[in-house]
Amino acid sequence: MKKIAFLVVNICIALCVVAQTQQGIVKTIGKSGKKGEPLSGVTIRVKGEHNAVVSKTKGRFSINMKGKKNGDSYTLQQVQKKGYELNDPGTVGRNYAFSTSVPLTIVMVSKAQLQAETQRIENNAYNVAEKNYKAKMELLEKQLNENTITAEEYRSALQELQDSFEKYQSLIESLADHYAHTDYDMLDENEAEINILIENGELEKADSLIHTLFDPIDVLKRNKEALNRLDQTIADAQGVMDQANEDWAAVIKQQEKDAEYLYQLYTIALAQFDNERAAKYIQTRAELDTTNVQWQIEAGKFISNYFANYDESLKLFQRGLGQVNKQYGEQSEWAVQFYNNIGGVYYYKGDYERALEYHQKALEVSKQVLGPEHPYVATSYNNIGIVYNRRADYDKALEYYQKALEIKEHLSGTDLPDVATTYNNIGMVYNKKGDFDNALDHLQKSLEIRKHILGVEHLDVAQSYNNIGLLFSNKGDFDKALEYYHKALEIREHLLGISHPDVALLYNDIGEVYRNNGNNDKALELFHKAMDLLVRTLGPEHPDLTFPYNNIGTVYYDKGDYNKALEYYQKSLDILESILGTDNPDVAIFYNNIGNVLCKKGDYDKALEHYQKVRAIWERTLGPKHPNVAITLTSIGTVYDIREDYDKALEYYQKALDVRVSVFGSEHPDVASSYNSIGLAYCNKGDFDKALEYYQKALDIRKSVFGPEHPTVAGSYNNIGWVYRKKGDFDKALEYLQKALDIFERILGADNPNTQKVKEGIDEVNKLMGQ
Repeated sequence: MKKIAFLVVNICIALCVVAQTQQGIVKTIGKSGKKGEPLSGVTIRVKGEHNAVVSKTKGRFSINMKGKKNGDSYTLQQVQKKGYELNDPGTVGRNYAFSTSVPLTIVMVSKAQLQAETQRIENNAYNVAEKNYKAKMELLEKQLNENTITAEEYRSALQELQDSFEKYQSLIESLADHYAHTDYDMLDENEAEINILIENGELEKADSLIHTLFDPIDVLKRNKEALNRLDQTIADAQGVMDQANEDWAAVIKQQEKDAEYLYQLYTIALAQFDNERAAKYIQTRAELDTTNVQWQIEAGKFISNYFANYDESLKLFQRGLGQVNKQYGEQSEWAVQFYNNIGGVYYYKGDYERALEYHQKALEVSKQVLGPEHPYVATSYNNIGIVYNRRADYDKALEYYQKALEIKEHLSGTDLPDVATTYNNIGMVYNKKGDFDNALDHLQKSLEIRKHILGVEHLDVAQSYNNIGLLFSNKGDFDKALEYYHKALEIREHLLGISHPDVALLYNDIGEVYRNNGNNDKALELFHKAMDLLVRTLGPEHPDLTFPYNNIGTVYYDKGDYNKALEYYQKSLDILESILGTDNPDVAIFYNNIGNVLCKKGDYDKALEHYQKVRAIWERTLGPKHPNVAITLTSIGTVYDIREDYDKALEYYQKALDVRVSVFGSEHPDVASSYNSIGLAYCNKGDFDKALEYYQKALDIRKSVFGPEHPTVAGSYNNIGWVYRKKGDFDKALEYLQKALDIFERILGADNPNTQKVKEGIDEVNKLMGQ
């Protein structure tokens, strides 16, 4: 009898647990002139429940939840339909209040529609920004010519304008994404009109309408006063909680309206290049509700990108991450975004270990939460690749870039700007590795995608031409390098005007081609042209000036004017030290260059002091197995070589070789350079057989990488010829010197200094032979 009674009790309990039903509807976003439509065939799953449901006709669905009562929380685990995505990614993972009477509304958007809308808004934003940029440029030029502003005021205003234009372009995608996701069904008539004006680029009208409806100055004060009144209402009496809840809903609704007005004003200020106003609006929105994670992340990105205030942006990101952990948990899509942004801040701060740590966290969480083939997973792979690229771990960089590319192509196809960027990244890594065929293949793919999507006259297309020009310059094909650099120059001059810093930097790049080609006079002319334009537009203390200053210094170094070389290297150093401090890997480049000059001037102790300082900085910041470390190890070896301490020189040359082989493998131009240095030390030591062995290794690599017609190949022939000359084998000496001369004459011309030097060598050997 006891057993039977027990069973009866259990049955009663089971009957008391009645399934409760949450009704809902899935709809598409509404756009201007078109309401959102019900969406059927959407799979919805609640976390902890075993049965997924599918939305029916008119987008309706019903989810049974055992034991739920009104007000209990539940979380969606999955909302999915092929070809669609959630308009608000936070829909999954957010806590909802169960209700038998209030349906849950889920908004989705067609991926095809979203892509088309985003591209339309991006194009409008880009065109408006370009128009505003040119108008402001013309106004500044007019004010300067009419002497209503000083040259210094002109430079300052122009620098701010140009920086703003470049940075605004980097934000256009996220701005377009925001407006493309806007659900017009949720907007009132005024809000919809403002959005349409912004999307169509009618910014002044939008700005005027917003200010008739909304005062951005007192929004925080008004919001705080409303919240304080609510706190007081709640404290006064529990009996008025219903009224307090209604007031709370009204405050939240007003807060969301205020936030959207602030974002619209932020958008307008950005397009008008008024960064201070834009910062005020986006930061005000972040402070309006510090629990809103999206507002924190957008403010943090802006402060980081526009003002390089990494500590402030880190505070915003960390505050947002704390809210993510509270609201969504550590394993959420939002956590991925914050981890990636925090990793990016640490990258720019030069803390590559912390950067990798956060990007790896982002990768692990995104794979676990979103699956192995999701855009955020691709983003994390790409970001990790960037860090490895900076640390010169090129194989790792390629591995992660390739993983990112595979996901992007699988999800979206090949015709997307993001895919083009990844091809570009991969191409630039292959360029550094000296694999020029693979580099060109990927850079050309990037170029074709950009031309197809963005048109033939776009700054990204110009950047592709620029990168291909750099590749051909590294490869020694100087005619091709100039062809692509001039294509990039033509686009930049047309879009940005002839006074833009990016135009000046292209003059600098073209000058480098002429310097590599042995035409120092033409190179110097272009470097000075770049320098003069940058000084005029950015002022004499801007970091971009370090590029022409450094190159001018190098030309004077090549010409043997070491005092002039030192002057320009010191100018670069002074600028970078004032911005980055003394313990920075980029600053160390100029310590190394100054060491080179000191070495040429015979001040070997001072030169070694500089080289050791450089080595310490690079090993600490970039790691001991970085190509930069090999540069300074080679420089140290050169000092010992000059001092005739050949064993010590060989020790450092070998260390440099080991670093380069570990980074690049055995077939790379930098490895050939190390073999060349070792060959020189053995030659100076009088061990001619060893010298020939290493010079031959250098020659074999250079022929393999560059082909038989390249200046460095000619350089190797020249070196081998001089070893034979010292051995007294004049026939062999003439054979190799003639090979060097033939290449130099064909590539560099008869009047080139390198050509002349080889001719002098041949004449000397002929004299020794009595001819």
